[in-house]
Amino acid sequence: MPRIEIRTFGYFDVFVDGRPIAFRSEKAKELLALLVDRRGGFVTSADIITALWEDEPITAQTRTRCRKVALRLNRTLEANGAAHIMESVRGKRRIVPEAVACDLFDFLSPVPNRKAAFRGSYLKNYSWAEATLAELMQNYYRS
Repeated sequence: MPRIEIRTFGYFDVFVDGRPIAFRSEKAKELLALLVDRRGGFVTSADIITALWEDEPITAQTRTRCRKVALRLNRTLEANGAAHIMESVRGKRRIVPEAVACDLFDFLSPVPNRKAAFRGSYLKNYSWAEATLAELMQNYYRS
């Protein structure tokens, strides 16, 4: 199995055996970032639409767009030998946390020296990540 590394502190990036994945679809990359942000919990299509197209209502059109983005993400992961990091069940999706090395997951674990990678910046590319950033800041200053 290739080593999958995900960086969330600062800008979002994904690496397979040290090589960055070049996402052809920015929305597919953002969907993966959202799944990482949810830390292994399943995310519904409605949740995805609300985050990725925040100003648009949930309609048949946005649901179709969501399915296409999920398909693009799956194809990108497959092409890079990383399809195993995402799981889908009845239209819900999740990241498989144990299949990746991720700075967010490390920071939230009880491992000593976990604060070293966090510098007050989290998923800078995505406005929906601000709630998690606030949580991380609280966690950082409490420990």
